[in-house]
Amino acid sequence: MKTITSKEAQNSFGAFLDTDQREPVMVTRRNRPVGVMLSMEKLLAIFELADSMRETIKAGVKAGLADAKVGKTYELTD
Repeated sequence: MKTITSKEAQNSFGAFLDTDQREPVMVTRRNRPVGVMLSMEKLLAIFELADSMRETIKAGVKAGLADAKVGKTYELTD
């Protein structure tokens, strides 16, 4: 992942928007990560993945609660 300082991001923001954004760019301030710039396409893909995972987790929780309701439980072992 490419890394730029917050000052570089501020000075070249317009140029960044005009470039082909193939990968995320980490923005640092005082040598610490403070943000990431990425394409809208990648952001939408992340949102889509999060929605998909949310539905999978909800289904798992629902199934687990239904199992618990009828006494079907599991013990966790080391």
